[in-house]
Amino acid sequence: MYNDSLRRILLVLLILCSTFFLSSSQGKNFSVNRTAPSWIVKVDPSGGKPKSKDIIDGYYLSLMEYQQHAELQEEYTHIIRQIVSDAGVQNASQISVTYDPSYQKLIFNKVIIWRDNKPYDQLNATKFKVLQNEKDLSKFIYSGTYDAYMLLDDIRKGDRIEYAFTLKGYNPIFGKKYASSIYTESSTSIGHSYMNLMVSKTRDLKFKSFNSANAARVSDKDGLKLYEWEGRLTKTYRSADYEPSWYNPFKYVQISEYQDWNEIVNWGLRVNSYEGLKTPLVDQKVKELMAKAKNDTAKYIVLATRFAQDEIRYMGIEMGQYSQRPNSPEKVFRQRYGDCKDKSLLLTYLLNKANVSAYMAYVDTYAGKKTDEFLPSPDLFNHVVVVVEYHNNKTWIDPTISYQRGTFDNIYFPNYGKALVLKPGVGSPEDVISIATGKLIANLNFTIADTTSNKETKLIINSTYTDNYADDIRSLIADEGDDGIEKSFLDYIKKYYPDIENEGNIKIKDNEETNTIDITESYVIKNMWQEDEKNTGLRYTYFYGDMIDHTLREIAIKNRTEPLALKYPVNIEQKVFINLPYVPDISDESEVVETDNNYFEFNSFHKGNQIRLNYVYRTLTDHVDENGLKQYVKDTKKISDMLAYRINWGGDTATYNLNPYLIMLVILTMVVSAFYFIRIHQQQYEFDLDRINAARPIGGWLVMVAITLIISPFSLIASAFKSEIFNMTVWDAAEKLNTMQQFTVHGFFVVTAVGFAIQLTWVFLLLVLFFNRREVFPQQFIRYMIFYAALTIFDAAGGVFISAITHVTMPNGAELAKALIRIIVMGLWVAYFKKSERVRETFVFTYPDHLWKTAWMEQTNQLINKKQDTIHQSPVATEEDLKNNNNENV
Repeated sequence: MYNDSLRRILLVLLILCSTFFLSSSQGKNFSVNRTAPSWIVKVDPSGGKPKSKDIIDGYYLSLMEYQQHAELQEEYTHIIRQIVSDAGVQNASQISVTYDPSYQKLIFNKVIIWRDNKPYDQLNATKFKVLQNEKDLSKFIYSGTYDAYMLLDDIRKGDRIEYAFTLKGYNPIFGKKYASSIYTESSTSIGHSYMNLMVSKTRDLKFKSFNSANAARVSDKDGLKLYEWEGRLTKTYRSADYEPSWYNPFKYVQISEYQDWNEIVNWGLRVNSYEGLKTPLVDQKVKELMAKAKNDTAKYIVLATRFAQDEIRYMGIEMGQYSQRPNSPEKVFRQRYGDCKDKSLLLTYLLNKANVSAYMAYVDTYAGKKTDEFLPSPDLFNHVVVVVEYHNNKTWIDPTISYQRGTFDNIYFPNYGKALVLKPGVGSPEDVISIATGKLIANLNFTIADTTSNKETKLIINSTYTDNYADDIRSLIADEGDDGIEKSFLDYIKKYYPDIENEGNIKIKDNEETNTIDITESYVIKNMWQEDEKNTGLRYTYFYGDMIDHTLREIAIKNRTEPLALKYPVNIEQKVFINLPYVPDISDESEVVETDNNYFEFNSFHKGNQIRLNYVYRTLTDHVDENGLKQYVKDTKKISDMLAYRINWGGDTATYNLNPYLIMLVILTMVVSAFYFIRIHQQQYEFDLDRINAARPIGGWLVMVAITLIISPFSLIASAFKSEIFNMTVWDAAEKLNTMQQFTVHGFFVVTAVGFAIQLTWVFLLLVLFFNRREVFPQQFIRYMIFYAALTIFDAAGGVFISAITHVTMPNGAELAKALIRIIVMGLWVAYFKKSERVRETFVFTYPDHLWKTAWMEQTNQLINKKQDTIHQSPVATEEDLKNNNNENV
């Protein structure tokens, strides 16, 4: 009995410890309950299987079910994943749900693994890890959200993972008003998609469909209005590079209970209001800034803006209602940090207390200009800014952008498109004023060394950044420091000139009044000149419009239907001054590429030993729509080709000019050879009907012969021009030799060209003979192989001999080895064609075709008639025999 009591006590303690451990490890409003909410609609979980091309990451959703009860503030989600590959095992074997425990409760209702249509219940609270989720912490945003994470064991290909959960609670900051968006599609195809919304019949909801989303199916359920959306095998959307932030191809429906934009304005005014707040610290700062500005209102606006931007660091604590509601200005001032709404409210307080009209404004940095295409809703917006009304002008300020300088009315404001100003009476979003007046001017001055060993090229870069470009580089300098910027710039330019090093420290001059920054860089470059592998003695180097190059978009145009986001605004002027140790012989160039999307201008001109390259590039819009993509890619390719400028020095810089006399000789040789080979083709031989009847198709090793013959014309032409025997420059170079050497070199070129012409014409003959399976083909092929081998030997020997008499680099061992291997392969083919039974049984047909075809038809008819006579004369021939014989004759 004592032992029984002890066991009971231990069991109770174990349960209590387990409960304590479970609550401490989970906590944060997380629980498990196998009973689904009573209000949900029962849904058939079956779903079709998408096509293989529509399955991404090795699995697909056979069911995506999402149900909402607006009156209970509950959301029920039910998902079934179908694993189709090992990649799916890797990518889909974990479950993760994000929620905010400050106003939400997460209840898991189901976790089942289906294998061979048998369910295995995996729902166990101890298997979940409830972890703080701060994915945006690197952006200095603390949201207070958590992830309920479960790692599934023993998942295999073919399994189905089914899970369901319920979220209870809406963000109280929105009150009882309802607003949301319901997506009926996702990036991958869904076998069965079901979404619904249950609301009171008294709610006045507005609906707006996007991308041709279907309207809801409406009915009544339990005294509520039920809206349902259902689909099967939805479309798959694969993302493309550089899509605009506003681009959304999915079908979805926006729902909002807000009747107009003024209702959102009034909501925003209430959320941001701190009636009766005492702000002694803020008031003291106002006095301090006003004294510093000497009662100059314009200067005060600048000082207040810089204080909010630079001295209040960006850090957002966006938990619960504070995801929408700012902290009080006094608190933000005291803690010296805040997010966009905190900094914006503080700035409006600072300005309003100095009798400057300033208002907070909501913007959607993703939707931009398309913001007013949506239904009014407070959850549309993701950023808060300030608009200042001063002297009948509006100036837009983003308090989260640090290190902006210049006058307040020239502060750069990003192209956020539209903003909803939180001012009584405002009824719609308005266009923001975003004028990018900034410019980057980079002057690169090269003093080029000659090709002598150890000579160094000097490079000085003077760059001027104005307005928004100055804001960006100033922020970068503040983050990295002068040393960091110096290293970053060096690493960048090393991509173009690997042997470059710093010569002296970087020099930075910042004029805050004009918002201009000048940076000077000094470098030395060793080994500026590169050797041309194809032209002995030639040196070359490149100069780049690199500042423009990295702003261009490189995309695959095939099958693309998505618009293209451009870097915007871009305004770059880059000049390259090249001071050479010789006077170049070049032509000046000028080119302009102007479209609705961008403007590009290139000019090059020279005077004396200096070459000057001028590059200008501006983007004129922030995106290219689908219809303009082909032209953009074409224009970008044209611009890119002009961003690399090559200069040659020494060697023979002439272009590849064809020797017209040798070309005429080749054409004449091919014409004469063609007449000869036509005669060979038309030569008549006796045919053998028995061999023709037993002829085999092209197969076995003969397939390799077919492939070789097809590509031979192309490879012969490429090899001939690669050898440069047709290059007039090479012929002219031979004139430097004595008479005998000239004769030898030119003679070698002529013989090689004639051999090439004969060989090329011969290949076309072989192609005709081969695919007609002519009896004469093996003989001609063997002769061709012998001729080819002879040319190979002649070419290798001639190359060695010419190298010896001209004292240039001899053919290396690899080239001679290739020639030897080629000759050995030819020998093997010759042996194969002489010994192969397949060759003898394949090439049996003669010229002309009509002779052997006529004889073959006569022989065939005789055989048919003879067989018919035999059948009719047979005393046991049946009607079935006659029928079968007729079928065989046919």
